[in-house]
Amino acid sequence: MGSNIAAEIGGMRQKEHIDAMEIMGVNTSAYLITPKILAALIVIPMLVAIAAFLSIVGGFLASVPTGLLSSSEYVLGVRSFFNDRNLTLMFVKAFVFAFLLTSVSAYQGYYVKGGSIELGRASTNAVVFSNVLILLFDYLIAVVFT
Repeated sequence: MGSNIAAEIGGMRQKEHIDAMEIMGVNTSAYLITPKILAALIVIPMLVAIAAFLSIVGGFLASVPTGLLSSSEYVLGVRSFFNDRNLTLMFVKAFVFAFLLTSVSAYQGYYVKGGSIELGRASTNAVVFSNVLILLFDYLIAVVFT
């Protein structure tokens, strides 16, 4: 996703679409970057919630029909090991990672200069920098929450 954002915005920079919008008086960073960040801040936490739900359902389908656990034992286990701090941590990380992923990628694409080689480099840098920042913030969030 980050590579796509960087390549899309960088391609617009190379084809002078961004320059044309700036001449028309459009705030290009707000017009091009803000919707991507807002969309990621909405959709990525939704995907995390769906993944959490599907993992609980998948655990149920893997254990109850095979006879490893009864349904009441599974539900009791899920309820007894539920921790609302983990749920909070899950959504905090989802929001932070979504912001990092989109903002770093958009920055790399927005400020690309040169030809297709530089665009490829910016696209690669977007992925590398966002992954490194995600790992760093994952550590920092874990330290703050524990």
